[in-house]
Amino acid sequence: MKQLSQTNTMVLTDPDYGATMLLDSTARTAEIAALRNSLKNSPAAGDQSSTDLVNGVSVIIPSYRGRDRILVTLQSLIEQALDPASFEIVLVINGEDDGTFGLVTSLREAHPEHNFRILYQSKPSAGAARNLGIMAATFRYLTFLDDDDYVGTAFLSALLESAAPNTVSVAPIINVSSMGEEDLQNALNLQITARGSKTFKFNAVSSILGFNACKLIPTAAARRVSYSEGLRSGEDICFMAKLAVTNNFDAVVASNDASAAYYRVLRDESISRQPLDFDFAVQQRLEVISELEAMRSWDSSANDVLVSGLIRSQSNFVRRYLDEHPQDRAKVVDSVESFDFKDFPWAKINEGTARDLVISYCFAPYSDTSAVIAAKAVVERGNVVDVIYNNMSAVRRKDNNLEAIAGRFVDAAIEVNAPASFSGWSQISEFVEKGIAIADRRDALIGGYRSVYSRVLWPGSHFLAALFKIRHSGVTWTAEFSDPLSTDANGSMRRGDLVRDEAFEVLRRAVTAKGFPALETDSLFTWCEYLTYILADELVFTNTNQLSYMLDHVSDKRLRKMIEKKATVRVHPTLPPRSYRILPSKYPLSEAVVNIAYFGAFYENRGLHEVLTALANSSPEVRRRLRLHVFTNKPDELEGQIHNFGLAGVVKSQGYRPYLEFLNLATQFDVLLVNDVERTGEMSINPFLPSKYSDYKGADKPIWGLVDEGSALSRESLAYMSRVGDGPGALGVINQIHRSRFPSTPRQDLEAGRTGQVHA
Repeated sequence: MKQLSQTNTMVLTDPDYGATMLLDSTARTAEIAALRNSLKNSPAAGDQSSTDLVNGVSVIIPSYRGRDRILVTLQSLIEQALDPASFEIVLVINGEDDGTFGLVTSLREAHPEHNFRILYQSKPSAGAARNLGIMAATFRYLTFLDDDDYVGTAFLSALLESAAPNTVSVAPIINVSSMGEEDLQNALNLQITARGSKTFKFNAVSSILGFNACKLIPTAAARRVSYSEGLRSGEDICFMAKLAVTNNFDAVVASNDASAAYYRVLRDESISRQPLDFDFAVQQRLEVISELEAMRSWDSSANDVLVSGLIRSQSNFVRRYLDEHPQDRAKVVDSVESFDFKDFPWAKINEGTARDLVISYCFAPYSDTSAVIAAKAVVERGNVVDVIYNNMSAVRRKDNNLEAIAGRFVDAAIEVNAPASFSGWSQISEFVEKGIAIADRRDALIGGYRSVYSRVLWPGSHFLAALFKIRHSGVTWTAEFSDPLSTDANGSMRRGDLVRDEAFEVLRRAVTAKGFPALETDSLFTWCEYLTYILADELVFTNTNQLSYMLDHVSDKRLRKMIEKKATVRVHPTLPPRSYRILPSKYPLSEAVVNIAYFGAFYENRGLHEVLTALANSSPEVRRRLRLHVFTNKPDELEGQIHNFGLAGVVKSQGYRPYLEFLNLATQFDVLLVNDVERTGEMSINPFLPSKYSDYKGADKPIWGLVDEGSALSRESLAYMSRVGDGPGALGVINQIHRSRFPSTPRQDLEAGRTGQVHA
């Protein structure tokens, strides 16, 4: 005889039911379908609010072949101080029944005052069993109890007393050895009891989220998430993480008394004590990490920090496996890469494997073009490296998501705590002094670096790399100049004097030891170029114009020949496609218009005046169907220009976006706009190639370049091209872009022709 409860959930009362379900597969399949259907159509399952729930606690116990251990678990619930009318025991047998049903049935008959509900889940999955129990729950709060654990007599009453709709109540957790020894001082319990009675945020303590036990959860909230039924372990971590990130829960420790505790029995065969074989420690952990990563918001919020912390905790298993099986490193790396993670904590996997050093004064997580390009170079080079960088917090904001760019290839990233400066010798020399101590120590630890790579615009990078090369002559030093260093974007000499102190003397002596004279100038930028030319083994330039331009500033013919011999021209690298998917942008774009995007700062010799002029002179039809979105460092100033040109609604001024969001956003536009520096009379040749161009290439969208004659950008394969400062040329491109999307009529051609006379 089957009997329906208040919520139409099937409660098993037929004494022959267990035998039928065990022996008759047809009946079992029909019963499972009926049970699922009843749950799906029940008010409790359909109504996500708590109005249908009675105040009290549903204790959900999944059991897989638990006959020999579950009696202690259930007896601890029978002995609860809480009125039996205020809680129910929802037992979900998952997998084939090993006699658990009969045992529990006998116990229920002996204690009719207690509400026992027995459900059956054919799939041997703890996650599926818990989902079934959650949907069947009839009380306002629920808690989970494993079939080999037990609870103190005040466990439920203490939890319920501190319960609230927006609160997770937490109980102490006491470990019990196989010999029955109780450990109240376990690390987790110490963290719980240290909270006292103070309320805290549920998402702020990741250690409490790593398991099902000792928590009282609002049932309505638990129904809005679910356990993964595909995971073989770790489904509890993912469930609790989803619960935390989808609810702004408070948490409170209900009681520190042992009578209110959850007693966790440590069995050798339990999931938490599985042997560290490849399947459990690597493959299953990566499956969990994959589910956790899908929950990330990528905004450095408390929830994002929480999920990132849980991911790192899971990766600790992988690290431990590698410690025990170092010969399996390649196998582990292949397995991690097969998941195509956006941001895996590679430092755990890479620990101790770096044989190459990168010195980048500014590096992730600091938001700076120089930091991004250095990270891209690490990816392009493809070797696991240690990175030494400076504390830039006084001059640059942090964007922790930037660590995802090169994380695959970083072992240790070590921050030097020196004052940040572009042109201050005392600050740079402090970075060099502290950085060389770190580099020497790491070098000794690993048995010697094979190579060191450094890049500027921040000159501190090359100064430290030069000193490291002096002290470790066998290392191969590759030094990159992303732009000319001694002169600025206008071709003028940069200002910044070094002091001829002891630190400088070390560098000067190294130069003269190579047979070159000491420069008379005190310009630290000129000296940075000079000693790098002489001491580095390879010199990297981003384009041939830059190499020619910088060579023109070298008067020593012997040094020029040395530079030419060492020189390699290598454009800024483009990141792999996955980098463009890490941080999806929700920036709104209309599909009814052509959307053109410009990303970048405005300077005296780099702006969009010719484009704004062209738009102002374009036909009404073009302005109606074209939008220019400008993401820049000075959006308010641009707003004034937009107003003066009468382009409100046509040009949209926006602030910068985080770099990874920019990458994704670039893939959503119809055309991407990039411009050269407008060359001044001091420059016979344009030495710059905008770094943004390498990012645009990865977006796989048409690129419009505003180019200087003979520049590196002008020689690239661009979909559209006009000259810097050329308003009529820009207008021609705008009309071309418009026609490519909206084929013109003869009348529109005539109207476009009338706009050929461009005025500022």
